[in-house]
Amino acid sequence: MSYVDDRIGLAADWFGRNLVRHDDGYAGWGWSTDVPPNPQDTAEVVCALSRVNRPVPDSAAVLALVRRDVVPHSTRGEWEFHAPVDAAWRLRALRCFGIAIADADLVACRNALLTAQDPDTGGWSLADGISAVSVTATTAAIRALLELSASDDEGARAALRGTTFLVSAVLAGDPRVEPNYAAAQIASLLAVPEIAMLGGTRVRRAHELATERVLGGLDHDLGKLEEEQIRRGNVAQTWHHATLQLSVAALATSGDRWMFHPTFRSAFIELLDYQQLSPIHRDRGGFRTSREGFITSYASAQAVHALAQVRSQVGEWVNPATVFDLLCRREGVHHTDPQEVVPVGRAPMVMNSPAGAAFLAMGAASGSTIVSLALIFADRLGDIASRALVSWGTLFVFLGIYGFAATRLNSIPKAKVGAVVFAAFTAIVFPVVAFLLA
Repeated sequence: MSYVDDRIGLAADWFGRNLVRHDDGYAGWGWSTDVPPNPQDTAEVVCALSRVNRPVPDSAAVLALVRRDVVPHSTRGEWEFHAPVDAAWRLRALRCFGIAIADADLVACRNALLTAQDPDTGGWSLADGISAVSVTATTAAIRALLELSASDDEGARAALRGTTFLVSAVLAGDPRVEPNYAAAQIASLLAVPEIAMLGGTRVRRAHELATERVLGGLDHDLGKLEEEQIRRGNVAQTWHHATLQLSVAALATSGDRWMFHPTFRSAFIELLDYQQLSPIHRDRGGFRTSREGFITSYASAQAVHALAQVRSQVGEWVNPATVFDLLCRREGVHHTDPQEVVPVGRAPMVMNSPAGAAFLAMGAASGSTIVSLALIFADRLGDIASRALVSWGTLFVFLGIYGFAATRLNSIPKAKVGAVVFAAFTAIVFPVVAFLLA
């Protein structure tokens, strides 16, 4: 998977070039270049770089920002980051830096999460006040508390309550888990070893349902952005979830069950297309939120997580020879390789030349039988019925010839093969049929 490593390296370089340093002695990232660096977006980048074992640029200054929960904003004054999702990401980033569990800032993040947990559902909200429970905040909080679960019984119990809420929500079809981003976040969480080891049919079934919902979302809205509202103090914002990055990462947690599904392969190809690869572009290496969207830090960080997950899973299932074989099969290099004969949406008809030969034999046999019977019993059937059957039988022969020709002449575009076969029928077969029916 060296190619994936190259893509990850380009993204890491993009983070290094777009690091913003502040006069107060800290450095980090905003969600875009025109947004001041802040603890939450910076923590996401730190976790992404740690996931792929890449160094954090200017780590001392970045750590200084992760430790802050308030930063200045040119138009908003003090910009507070007290929401549970902020505490969750900051806690994870601090652990990525190797900060001790007894550290004051880390303990403050942990206590903020325990205090903010909803007593009724066990979930967390996106706001730093009273508001509805959010899947985004809940999954982030659980992942953060899992960093402490080995030495923190109270944190482990809180994470378990949150997980139970998400599992129940998935199994009950709760509307909060219907968006693509929510299903993807849950699927990724339930694949985390500490969660997966809980076992039980409920957890496994919830993971299956969440991944199936993600797959269905990709079939209908590949690369769709979804919105979620967050409030930090007096500042209300709209989050635009990059669902493709989240979906690829979620499906990659399922091992070979979904990773070799055509929809996943299409989504992974689409994700790679979101990365800016032009050597002269200032944002080379960054990922867009969608095909027409902006290059942002959170889209790039989530893409790095997705690429890392794909690299980890594919490395267990595929060797270089398999990759070469899959490439040849996809491109139809040899006529015995599977080829897309008829493009039908996202599920094209695929055959190779032996299958095309069998298709020709069946088409010719069935078509000629139908035509022969229609001509023999023309008097009993009547003109309209006999001619309809002759046309129907001729169509079988046409499809058989096209299937064989399209697969055997694999170097010729399928549209051209179809046009030539149709022209031959128009010029030769149709006049013969018309003569027989005269």
